[in-house]
Amino acid sequence: MTKYEIMFIVSTQISEEEKKETIEKVEKTLTRYGATELVTEIMGDKKLAYPIKKKENGYYVLTKFVMDGTQLVEVETKLNIVETILKYMIVRNEK
Repeated sequence: MTKYEIMFIVSTQISEEEKKETIEKVEKTLTRYGATELVTEIMGDKKLAYPIKKKENGYYVLTKFVMDGTQLVEVETKLNIVETILKYMIVRNEK
């Protein structure tokens, strides 16, 4: 099992409840495909370096988890259809 991090940016033009639902959706997707030891850190609203989908600000969330890397393709497939996520990146955590 390998340690990973996913940083995702949620639209700020949705309600706080919808933001929480999006975070829960990401966590449920990860656990469905075998992720364990989930630790989520909400970084809050920040200005984007460049506009994404015509948005200037985003709600940043970082989740650390342990998972078999072969399942990442399925996770990314599910995350690509979540409309409230502007952008995400999954990286391997070497620490």
